[in-house]
Amino acid sequence: MRTWVESATDPDGDFPIENLPFGVFEREESEAPRIGVAIGDRVLDVREAIVHGMLPDVSGEVGRTLEATTLNAFAGLGRPGSGMVRTALQRLFAADESMLRDSAEQDRILIPASEVELGLPFSIGDYTDFYASKHHASNVGRMFRPDGDPLLPNWKHLPVGYHGRASSIVESGRPIRRPNGQTVGPDGPPPKHGPVRLLDYELEVGFFLGQRSELGTPIPIEQALQHVFGLVLVNDWSA
Repeated sequence: MRTWVESATDPDGDFPIENLPFGVFEREESEAPRIGVAIGDRVLDVREAIVHGMLPDVSGEVGRTLEATTLNAFAGLGRPGSGMVRTALQRLFAADESMLRDSAEQDRILIPASEVELGLPFSIGDYTDFYASKHHASNVGRMFRPDGDPLLPNWKHLPVGYHGRASSIVESGRPIRRPNGQTVGPDGPPPKHGPVRLLDYELEVGFFLGQRSELGTPIPIEQALQHVFGLVLVNDWSA
């Protein structure tokens, strides 16, 4: 797939025309967050693209979700909605498409990534952390059960997931605030409250779920990917 966006043709680049990740950005501190799409070293302001008629196939309910300040409503449309918009974007950036390439409004719509500040793409109401790495689970098991089986029998049959602190999720670039808690000194109790002495860092893959499921109705494994909107890398740290 060929594109007229020169920076998106760099073989070492992260955002070719085949990728086009969605996100939320601000250009100035006083500006409300907007939905954007990365391509090469640029960010497409989706709202401006729609206003200037660059995405004629994106209208109605789909278009309204892209005017929001988060991706929640857009992702909630499911694969049909996001797939249609992705196809329209790839058509807009295709090498033989001149609508945006030759537009006098290009600089207003396609912004250098260096001029924007990224924000949280979703309003995150819930966060489930899965204990899904066999090697990680085995290592932790050896710590707690040095003389027993490091991996409990049910681990291979039942996905282990637990709620995390959704309110503590922040975007990349934010300073990490060391957690506070109670620790017992070398002389024993009473415990003292203060910054934790040990902090664990884990590189994980995070999935954003878009399409909703019915309360109490499990999603069959075969249909799970239909509910996944996108993924990110997560620095999961805990005290």
